[in-house]
Amino acid sequence: MNRRPSARLALALAVLLAGLPACVALRRGGLFAEDRDEVFVPYFKNETFFRNVEFELTEQVHQEILSRPGLRLSSKEDAEVLLTGRVVNVRQTVLSEDPQQDVTSQSTSVTAVIEIRDARTGEVIKTRQLTQRGQFVESDLAQSPNQGLDAARREAFVFLARDIVRELEKEF
Repeated sequence: MNRRPSARLALALAVLLAGLPACVALRRGGLFAEDRDEVFVPYFKNETFFRNVEFELTEQVHQEILSRPGLRLSSKEDAEVLLTGRVVNVRQTVLSEDPQQDVTSQSTSVTAVIEIRDARTGEVIKTRQLTQRGQFVESDLAQSPNQGLDAARREAFVFLARDIVRELEKEF
């Protein structure tokens, strides 16, 4: 007689647990609002004397967007959000040299101003100035011999692109 209530309790608990996943199911979608997940990113402008930095940063922003679930690159006509930017400062600093005066470590900082617009209305949603830094140390060559001194700049672009795309995640 003692076993029967215990069996009923176990059965009731099993039925309750079976229905639980339906109650806590995640809703479909990602971090981005459904009406703001199609993004058009034209090439950034370059206001520095460094050549091709606008192309490098734009390509890195494209890669970062493609790596994010729920966010897609689109054509200008189909876009819901327009992300434009300009590189306003690139600063390369030599941190150390060897006795032959070859650079053994350097730092690069890159500053960009971005603007996020509603592609349908043209309304400016947000404007930000972001800066990121990358570093190169000669010992890095042992791990990646093809990187050379541009490694600091590439690293800065990776970090900056990540921060730019994070601005799309934040509340408008």
